[in-house]
Amino acid sequence: TVIADQPIRYKGDGSAPGPFDYFLASSALCAAYFVKLYCETRNISTDNIRLSQNNIVDPDNRYQQIFMIQVELPADISANDRQGILRSIERCTVKKVVQAGPEFVIEVVENLDSDAQSLLALKPAADASTFIAGKDLPLEQTIANMSGVLGNLGIKIEIASWRNIIPNVWSLHIRDAHSPMCFTNGKGSTKESALASALGEYIERLSNNHFYAGTFWGEDIGNAEFVHYPSERWFQPGPNDTLPTEILDDYCRTIYDPDGELRAIHLIDTNSGNVDRGICSLPYIRQSDGRVVYFPSNLIENLFVSNGM
Repeated sequence: TVIADQPIRYKGDGSAPGPFDYFLASSALCAAYFVKLYCETRNISTDNIRLSQNNIVDPDNRYQQIFMIQVELPADISANDRQGILRSIERCTVKKVVQAGPEFVIEVVENLDSDAQSLLALKPAADASTFIAGKDLPLEQTIANMSGVLGNLGIKIEIASWRNIIPNVWSLHIRDAHSPMCFTNGKGSTKESALASALGEYIERLSNNHFYAGTFWGEDIGNAEFVHYPSERWFQPGPNDTLPTEILDDYCRTIYDPDGELRAIHLIDTNSGNVDRGICSLPYIRQSDGRVVYFPSNLIENLFVSNGM
């Protein structure tokens, strides 16, 4: 809950910051965040860095204002880093949105609980179920189930944007509130179906390590007890870089290596980059007989990406 008030001159009590005060603070806080991020990534101390913002109001038009952000830097910060800090402030999202000139849409809705972010927290009602042919649960229950799965993993999903350019065609962008590069998009004929699509895609990408497939995690993780899962195993290549006998089964090899061209070096885990450790492989259960078949993590990340196995 955010408590706001208006100044006495605007018939408020002046007991709390006004809405416009929060708006002004948002741009200053955004600028300060990017300064802090720039400095932390370069081991620059922020102890003696100060930042302030003043808004200069046109006396003839109070809606015409200049936001002046000033930053005080210690003398020992180099000229290159001074320019870098100023450029980092230019990345401020609040600043960019204001400069782009946002458009406001004001509308009346029947129920706020069925709109925007609140869809993620929607509790399915017994008398309100939307079924899609071929699906085993209504959309409302599906959204609640998948939101619960992600919430139990400590992942806070936020809806970043909606698009509804033409009737009955919805799309949205969801992301991890704490890691925005972990995101998916969903499409559907209604808001609910688009959200269910996006949540399902998120869980699929999570299951296949898609979000960090192109990231090098460094030597500490590469040499840790495990890189992806405690159940993983590492297998050394055979003679002349042939595939280890412990990975895949005969049926899988006819699919992934029909011409015998696949080599062990092709399956090195890219997250760890640990060639000497061998091929990182994850256990899957063959449903026909319950046997464990080890799949290289590299294969899963590259071929199945976000579409599930």
